[in-house]
Amino acid sequence: MKLKNRIAIITGAGRGIGRSTALAFAKEGADIVLAARTESEIISVASEIENLGRRALPIKTDVQKKSDVGTLIGKTIGNFGKVDFLVNNAGVAIHNPIEKIREEDWDLTMAVNLKGVFLCTQAVFSYMCKQKYGHIVNVSSVSGKYGHVNGGSYCASKFAVIGFTETTNNEGRPHGVKASVVCPGPVDTKMRRDNHPDDVLENLTQPEDVADLILFLVSQSPQAHTLETVIRTPLM
Repeated sequence: MKLKNRIAIITGAGRGIGRSTALAFAKEGADIVLAARTESEIISVASEIENLGRRALPIKTDVQKKSDVGTLIGKTIGNFGKVDFLVNNAGVAIHNPIEKIREEDWDLTMAVNLKGVFLCTQAVFSYMCKQKYGHIVNVSSVSGKYGHVNGGSYCASKFAVIGFTETTNNEGRPHGVKASVVCPGPVDTKMRRDNHPDDVLENLTQPEDVADLILFLVSQSPQAHTLETVIRTPLM
């Protein structure tokens, strides 16, 4: 197994890319800490992981709140003694033209998509550096590479995630800690369907495809490293 005896924290783990990543990691031997705001969803995913013979710890977490993130990391260390992987996947998407972006929507997007990545990264970073091992994977988007109509707040947050990932990687690598960013195109998730009800579903990347890529990134040898990956689809 590629991830035997490893401990992974995954945010936004109740559905979509987060759930698929949690299951992919568990199948390769990792024990999983599941973080999301909807407790019933992560409890359900925890049951799936336990059926695979791995340990799962669901923790209701709002990543934009430092106190919640502190509790998440504290319980992870308390139960497992370490954290090897962090997948920052939690996100929101509210699409409007610039003149119709509400301040509260801008603030929420930045709080979840960017501040959440910062808070979770900061909380695990010193642990990873001390153990001389760790890998942080941030889920951005092709919207973090190319700005698009109605994407003012979303694109801005996802562009920023890429920059923060590069800094995290540069600061972490001398201590054996890697950071990577994944930039998927349209993925068949609830968030995507809520914003794009007219999508042709067969054109969408599946959450399992993104999960397989994240698994590949954290499974690379210590000498190998991929900083950034972009997943394109026929829609792009």
